[in-house]
Amino acid sequence: MIFSLSLKLYYFCSMQHLLKRIFILVLVFFFVVEVFAQVTLTFLNNGPVAGDSSRTREISYISPGFPGENMVWDLSGIKYTGKSIFSGVKEDPSPKIAGRGEQSLVLTEEGYDYFYLFGEAGGTETGYVNPVKKMSLQYDDPVARMKYPLSYGGQFSDPFSGVAWYNQSSRIEISGTYTVTADAFGTLILPDRIVKSTLRVKIVKQSLQMSVCGSYQSTIVKYYWYAPGYRYPVLMISDTEKKYGVNEPVVVKDAWVNVEQHMAGDIAAGADSKAPSEAGANSVIVYPNPFTGQVTYDYFLRKQIPVAVELYDMSGRFNLKVEPKQVQAEGLHTGVVNGSAHAMPPGVYYLRFTFDRQVVVTKIVKI
Repeated sequence: MIFSLSLKLYYFCSMQHLLKRIFILVLVFFFVVEVFAQVTLTFLNNGPVAGDSSRTREISYISPGFPGENMVWDLSGIKYTGKSIFSGVKEDPSPKIAGRGEQSLVLTEEGYDYFYLFGEAGGTETGYVNPVKKMSLQYDDPVARMKYPLSYGGQFSDPFSGVAWYNQSSRIEISGTYTVTADAFGTLILPDRIVKSTLRVKIVKQSLQMSVCGSYQSTIVKYYWYAPGYRYPVLMISDTEKKYGVNEPVVVKDAWVNVEQHMAGDIAAGADSKAPSEAGANSVIVYPNPFTGQVTYDYFLRKQIPVAVELYDMSGRFNLKVEPKQVQAEGLHTGVVNGSAHAMPPGVYYLRFTFDRQVVVTKIVKI
């Protein structure tokens, strides 16, 4: 009897110990999943590729917001100005540097040719030319623009110096510091898509230019949002302060969106229908669309309100209450409709989202 009781206690303690270990392993698993869900910039996924080109659209300036973890940047109400910038990447035809593993590339934008060396470890800018403005710059101490891999919390700083020429006669000495910090990650909400696991990279370039005409100081602060599946930033915000001699500084602020670039795979969420962008509206995204097995929907609430989600077809034979009406908290919400579980035959369906008094209907196609 005593032996039997001891054996039971032994099994009980062993099970407790085993459950404790399983619990710890589960916590570690979810921690690892969360960490790897964040974007890490690498040369393979984010390095420029010769032959790439894109059109970046200007938007009205918006505040970049604060740094931190699990941020939500709601840009569903952005306004496009109508201005666009076309940029491209091409191979540098000049002789390659012996003994260096980097690839020589030229990034073209608004009349400038920026010369880069890019490789597995990162990218370095060596200079630029603008034939129309008759300007050129050659760094004697090049700028380290990017170091791979870069993930949230990563930072590096690099001094630079060089000589610029205007009209081949005016010499300008340039020096400064270039600092890169991956200062935030979270969810980016644009008018036509909600992109999760987005990494924000903050860049501060401080420079001093000296010439026979005097001194010129500038501080450029730029924010870039990188998203899974996109090689180049999908959002850019810039604050530039320039000061000539003893004059008052001149401040220039602008912002740009670049979603018209090639996207690798189905990692970032895209939408067929435009989400509402008017002030106070709630953003909705549905993906993939068309779908085979299941379709995922995301929506972002700007305040706590009652929400209901329904699925139906035009014949009226199929009607499903996906989410009964209930009050939901402000923030990002995600749901799934499993076509197999609900015996949905192939065809056209409609997801109806009721946000208090606002109704959003999205057409989805099951194939």
